[in-house]
Amino acid sequence: DITTISDLETVFSSYQFDAVMHFAAKKSVAEGQREPATYFKNNVLGTLNVLTCMEKYQVPQIVFSSTAAVYKAVDAPEFSFTEESEVSPSSVYGQSKLMSETLIKEFYNTKKISQYSLLRYFNVAGDAGLSYREDTAQNVFPLIARAIEQNQTFNIYGDDYDTKDGTGVRDYIHLADLVDAHLKALNSSVSGVFNLGTNTGYSVQDLVQTFQMVAGQSVTVEIQPHRAGDIGTVVADATKAEAELDWKPTRDLTAMVESTVSVYGI
Repeated sequence: DITTISDLETVFSSYQFDAVMHFAAKKSVAEGQREPATYFKNNVLGTLNVLTCMEKYQVPQIVFSSTAAVYKAVDAPEFSFTEESEVSPSSVYGQSKLMSETLIKEFYNTKKISQYSLLRYFNVAGDAGLSYREDTAQNVFPLIARAIEQNQTFNIYGDDYDTKDGTGVRDYIHLADLVDAHLKALNSSVSGVFNLGTNTGYSVQDLVQTFQMVAGQSVTVEIQPHRAGDIGTVVADATKAEAELDWKPTRDLTAMVESTVSVYGI
Protein backbone atom coordinates (compact mmCIF):
# COMPACT_ATOMS: atom_id res chain seq x y z
CA ASP A 1 0.00 0.00 0.00
CA ILE A 2 1.84 3.10 -1.22
CA THR A 3 -0.19 5.32 1.12
CA THR A 4 1.46 3.49 4.04
CA ILE A 5 5.10 4.56 3.98
CA SER A 6 6.13 1.79 6.38
CA ASP A 7 5.06 -0.77 3.74
CA LEU A 8 7.26 0.97 1.19
CA GLU A 9 10.14 1.19 3.65
CA THR A 10 9.99 -2.59 4.11
CA VAL A 11 10.27 -3.18 0.37
CA PHE A 12 12.90 -0.53 -0.38
CA SER A 13 15.09 -1.63 2.54
CA SER A 14 14.91 -5.30 1.52
CA TYR A 15 16.09 -4.95 -2.08
CA GLN A 16 18.37 -2.81 -4.21
CA PHE A 17 16.33 -1.29 -7.06
CA ASP A 18 17.56 0.36 -10.26
CA ALA A 19 14.25 2.04 -11.05
CA VAL A 20 10.60 2.37 -10.09
CA MET A 21 7.73 1.88 -12.53
CA HIS A 22 4.77 3.57 -10.85
CA PHE A 23 1.28 2.45 -11.91
CA ALA A 24 -0.51 2.52 -8.54
CA ALA A 25 -3.48 4.88 -8.77
CA LYS A 26 -7.23 5.11 -8.76
CA LYS A 27 -8.45 6.15 -12.20
CA SER A 28 -12.23 6.59 -12.42
CA VAL A 29 -13.12 10.17 -13.32
CA ALA A 30 -16.65 9.80 -11.91
CA GLU A 31 -15.45 8.23 -8.65
CA GLY A 32 -12.83 10.95 -8.25
CA GLN A 33 -15.53 13.63 -8.42
CA ARG A 34 -17.46 11.83 -5.67
CA GLU A 35 -14.42 11.00 -3.49
CA PRO A 36 -11.71 13.65 -3.99
CA ALA A 37 -9.99 12.93 -0.67
CA THR A 38 -9.54 9.27 -1.64
CA TYR A 39 -7.99 10.26 -4.96
CA PHE A 40 -5.60 12.83 -3.53
CA LYS A 41 -4.54 10.46 -0.76
CA ASN A 42 -4.02 7.47 -3.02
CA ASN A 43 -2.57 9.17 -6.09
CA VAL A 44 -0.71 12.20 -4.72
CA LEU A 45 0.34 11.14 -1.21
CA GLY A 46 1.15 7.69 -2.62
CA THR A 47 3.47 9.23 -5.21
CA LEU A 48 5.13 11.44 -2.57
CA ASN A 49 5.77 8.36 -0.42
CA VAL A 50 7.31 6.51 -3.38
CA LEU A 51 9.58 9.47 -4.15
CA THR A 52 10.55 9.86 -0.50
CA CYS A 53 11.70 6.25 -0.42
CA MET A 54 13.48 6.61 -3.75
CA GLU A 55 15.48 9.51 -2.32
CA LYS A 56 16.23 7.72 0.96
CA TYR A 57 17.32 4.47 -0.70
CA GLN A 58 19.00 6.17 -3.69
CA VAL A 59 16.85 4.73 -6.46
CA PRO A 60 17.62 7.06 -9.38
CA GLN A 61 14.87 6.56 -11.98
CA ILE A 62 11.06 6.59 -12.17
CA VAL A 63 8.73 5.72 -15.05
CA PHE A 64 5.32 7.17 -14.21
CA SER A 65 1.91 6.20 -15.51
CA SER A 66 0.18 9.51 -16.27
CA THR A 67 -2.75 10.50 -18.44
CA ALA A 68 -4.05 12.78 -21.18
CA ALA A 69 -6.59 13.93 -18.58
CA VAL A 70 -4.01 16.51 -17.44
CA TYR A 71 -4.57 18.57 -20.61
CA LYS A 72 -6.97 21.48 -20.96
CA ALA A 73 -9.86 20.41 -23.16
CA VAL A 74 -9.69 21.76 -26.72
CA ASP A 75 -12.76 21.00 -28.81
CA ALA A 76 -11.39 21.28 -32.34
CA PRO A 77 -11.65 18.44 -34.90
CA GLU A 78 -8.15 18.82 -36.35
CA PHE A 79 -6.36 19.44 -33.03
CA SER A 80 -3.74 17.06 -31.63
CA PHE A 81 -2.31 17.35 -28.12
CA THR A 82 1.45 17.77 -27.87
CA GLU A 83 3.48 17.68 -24.67
CA GLU A 84 3.52 21.48 -24.84
CA SER A 85 -0.28 21.78 -24.87
CA GLU A 86 -1.80 23.64 -21.93
CA VAL A 87 -2.42 21.55 -18.82
CA SER A 88 -5.59 22.32 -16.89
CA PRO A 89 -7.37 19.17 -15.75
CA SER A 90 -11.16 19.28 -15.57
CA SER A 91 -11.39 16.38 -13.09
CA VAL A 92 -10.09 15.44 -9.66
CA TYR A 93 -8.45 12.41 -11.28
CA GLY A 94 -6.60 14.61 -13.80
CA GLN A 95 -5.57 17.03 -11.06
CA SER A 96 -4.21 14.20 -8.92
CA LYS A 97 -2.04 12.95 -11.79
CA LEU A 98 -0.78 16.45 -12.62
CA MET A 99 0.13 17.00 -8.96
CA SER A 100 2.04 13.72 -9.05
CA GLU A 101 3.88 14.84 -12.19
CA THR A 102 4.85 18.07 -10.42
CA LEU A 103 6.22 16.16 -7.42
CA ILE A 104 8.33 13.97 -9.71
CA LYS A 105 9.70 16.95 -11.63
CA GLU A 106 10.63 18.77 -8.41
CA PHE A 107 12.41 15.73 -6.97
CA TYR A 108 14.35 15.67 -10.25
CA ASN A 109 14.99 19.45 -10.25
CA THR A 110 16.34 19.26 -6.68
CA LYS A 111 18.52 16.27 -7.62
CA LYS A 112 16.78 13.83 -5.29
CA ILE A 113 16.29 11.54 -8.30
CA SER A 114 18.28 11.62 -11.55
CA GLN A 115 15.84 10.50 -14.25
CA TYR A 116 12.10 10.47 -14.93
CA SER A 117 9.65 9.59 -17.69
CA LEU A 118 6.10 10.93 -17.41
CA LEU A 119 4.05 8.85 -19.83
CA ARG A 120 0.71 10.44 -20.67
CA TYR A 121 -1.58 7.68 -21.88
CA PHE A 122 -4.45 8.37 -24.18
CA ASN A 123 -7.08 5.57 -24.44
CA VAL A 124 -5.61 2.14 -23.71
CA ALA A 125 -7.35 -0.87 -25.24
CA GLY A 126 -6.84 -4.55 -25.97
CA ASP A 127 -5.04 -7.29 -24.10
CA ALA A 128 -1.33 -8.08 -23.89
CA GLY A 129 -1.58 -11.80 -23.20
CA LEU A 130 -2.95 -11.98 -19.66
CA SER A 131 -6.58 -12.50 -20.81
CA TYR A 132 -7.60 -10.06 -18.06
CA ARG A 133 -11.17 -8.82 -17.85
CA GLU A 134 -12.70 -6.43 -15.36
CA ASP A 135 -16.46 -6.86 -15.37
CA THR A 136 -17.12 -3.45 -13.83
CA ALA A 137 -14.85 -1.58 -16.29
CA GLN A 138 -16.51 1.46 -17.85
CA ASN A 139 -14.02 1.87 -20.71
CA VAL A 140 -15.58 1.71 -24.14
CA PHE A 141 -13.92 -1.52 -25.37
CA PRO A 142 -15.16 -3.74 -22.51
CA LEU A 143 -18.54 -2.00 -22.64
CA ILE A 144 -18.99 -2.97 -26.30
CA ALA A 145 -17.64 -6.48 -25.67
CA ARG A 146 -20.04 -7.03 -22.76
CA ALA A 147 -22.96 -5.70 -24.81
CA ILE A 148 -22.24 -8.35 -27.47
CA GLU A 149 -21.55 -11.11 -24.94
CA GLN A 150 -24.72 -10.43 -22.92
CA ASN A 151 -26.91 -9.34 -25.84
CA GLN A 152 -27.43 -5.94 -24.26
CA THR A 153 -27.69 -2.40 -25.62
CA PHE A 154 -24.54 -0.32 -26.00
CA ASN A 155 -25.08 3.39 -25.31
CA ILE A 156 -23.37 6.02 -27.45
CA TYR A 157 -23.29 9.33 -25.61
CA GLY A 158 -23.75 12.01 -28.24
CA ASP A 159 -24.05 11.88 -32.02
CA ASP A 160 -23.97 15.66 -32.54
CA TYR A 161 -20.23 16.37 -32.26
CA ASP A 162 -18.29 18.07 -35.04
CA THR A 163 -16.84 14.75 -36.23
CA LYS A 164 -17.22 12.63 -39.37
CA ASP A 165 -20.24 10.72 -38.02
CA GLY A 166 -21.22 12.87 -35.04
CA THR A 167 -19.85 10.50 -32.40
CA GLY A 168 -16.85 11.21 -30.20
CA VAL A 169 -13.37 10.61 -31.64
CA ARG A 170 -10.53 9.32 -29.46
CA ASP A 171 -6.97 8.07 -29.89
CA TYR A 172 -6.75 4.40 -28.86
CA ILE A 173 -3.48 2.63 -28.12
CA HIS A 174 -2.97 -1.13 -27.85
CA LEU A 175 -1.90 -2.30 -24.40
CA ALA A 176 1.04 -4.21 -25.93
CA ASP A 177 2.30 -0.99 -27.54
CA LEU A 178 1.98 0.71 -24.15
CA VAL A 179 4.14 -2.02 -22.59
CA ASP A 180 6.76 -1.48 -25.30
CA ALA A 181 6.81 2.25 -24.52
CA HIS A 182 7.52 1.59 -20.85
CA LEU A 183 10.43 -0.68 -21.70
CA LYS A 184 11.83 1.99 -24.02
CA ALA A 185 11.49 4.60 -21.25
CA LEU A 186 13.08 2.30 -18.69
CA ASN A 187 16.11 1.77 -20.93
CA SER A 188 16.39 5.41 -22.01
CA SER A 189 18.69 8.04 -20.54
CA VAL A 190 16.32 10.88 -21.46
CA SER A 191 14.06 12.59 -18.91
CA GLY A 192 10.81 14.17 -19.96
CA VAL A 193 7.08 14.05 -20.66
CA PHE A 194 5.83 11.79 -23.46
CA ASN A 195 2.41 11.33 -25.02
CA LEU A 196 1.54 7.72 -25.78
CA GLY A 197 -0.99 7.46 -28.57
CA THR A 198 -1.21 6.67 -32.26
CA ASN A 199 -1.80 10.13 -33.80
CA THR A 200 -5.04 8.64 -35.17
CA GLY A 201 -8.62 9.26 -34.08
CA TYR A 202 -11.39 6.68 -34.22
CA SER A 203 -15.05 7.48 -33.63
CA VAL A 204 -17.35 5.42 -31.42
CA GLN A 205 -19.12 4.28 -34.59
CA ASP A 206 -15.74 3.08 -35.94
CA LEU A 207 -15.35 0.95 -32.80
CA VAL A 208 -18.84 -0.52 -33.09
CA GLN A 209 -18.31 -1.41 -36.76
CA THR A 210 -14.92 -3.01 -36.05
CA PHE A 211 -16.33 -5.08 -33.18
CA GLN A 212 -19.17 -6.24 -35.44
CA MET A 213 -16.73 -7.22 -38.16
CA VAL A 214 -14.33 -9.07 -35.84
CA ALA A 215 -16.97 -10.77 -33.67
CA GLY A 216 -19.31 -11.50 -36.56
CA GLN A 217 -22.20 -10.30 -34.41
CA SER A 218 -24.29 -7.16 -34.43
CA VAL A 219 -24.25 -4.56 -31.65
CA THR A 220 -27.54 -3.02 -30.54
CA VAL A 221 -26.85 0.70 -30.19
CA GLU A 222 -28.86 3.42 -28.48
CA ILE A 223 -27.97 7.11 -28.77
CA GLN A 224 -27.99 9.06 -25.51
CA PRO A 225 -27.41 12.79 -24.95
CA HIS A 226 -23.71 13.60 -24.72
CA ARG A 227 -22.35 13.88 -21.21
CA ALA A 228 -21.41 17.16 -19.55
CA GLY A 229 -17.74 17.93 -20.01
CA ASP A 230 -17.17 15.53 -22.91
CA ILE A 231 -15.61 16.96 -26.05
CA GLY A 232 -15.71 15.77 -29.63
CA THR A 233 -12.09 14.90 -30.44
CA VAL A 234 -9.07 13.90 -28.37
CA VAL A 235 -6.03 12.79 -30.38
CA ALA A 236 -2.36 12.53 -29.39
CA ASP A 237 0.67 13.86 -31.15
CA ALA A 238 3.19 11.20 -30.09
CA THR A 239 6.07 12.21 -32.35
CA LYS A 240 8.26 13.18 -29.36
CA ALA A 241 8.18 9.59 -28.04
CA GLU A 242 9.26 8.34 -31.46
CA ALA A 243 12.08 10.91 -31.69
CA GLU A 244 13.44 10.59 -28.14
CA LEU A 245 12.46 7.07 -27.02
CA ASP A 246 12.58 5.39 -30.43
CA TRP A 247 9.01 4.20 -29.84
CA LYS A 248 6.05 4.07 -32.17
CA PRO A 249 2.85 2.02 -31.95
CA THR A 250 2.55 -0.91 -34.36
CA ARG A 251 -0.91 -2.38 -33.57
CA ASP A 252 -4.03 -0.99 -35.25
CA LEU A 253 -7.67 -0.76 -34.19
CA THR A 254 -8.47 -4.21 -35.57
CA ALA A 255 -5.71 -5.77 -33.45
CA MET A 256 -7.05 -4.01 -30.34
CA VAL A 257 -10.56 -5.31 -31.00
CA GLU A 258 -9.35 -8.83 -31.84
CA SER A 259 -7.48 -9.13 -28.55
CA THR A 260 -10.51 -7.81 -26.63
CA VAL A 261 -12.89 -10.19 -28.39
CA SER A 262 -10.63 -13.15 -27.58
CA VAL A 263 -10.68 -12.26 -23.86
CA TYR A 264 -14.49 -12.19 -23.87
CA GLY A 265 -14.78 -15.34 -25.97
CA ILE A 266 -17.18 -13.81 -28.46
